[in-house]
Amino acid sequence: MSYIGYAKAGANVYNGQRIVRVCFWWTQAGRRSATTRANATFSGGSWYASGEVRSTFNDSLDTYAPQTVFNIQTSRIDPRG
Repeated sequence: MSYIGYAKAGANVYNGQRIVRVCFWWTQAGRRSATTRANATFSGGSWYASGEVRSTFNDSLDTYAPQTVFNIQTSRIDPRG
């Protein structure tokens, strides 16, 4: 069984903060996947959304396998700065 994750840094403003990076990874019983990142870009005085990024993580179908955890982190900035 595999999990599939997607991310896109929209460069949009949410709760007064501009979302400029989205990172995600999986952890399970001491295993950790590589971190997948989506970065918005700034060019010519404007912010632009990133492309969509995708990653997978292989899991076990064993009923007693440790829980797999999806982790996500965003980087935000003041949109007025």
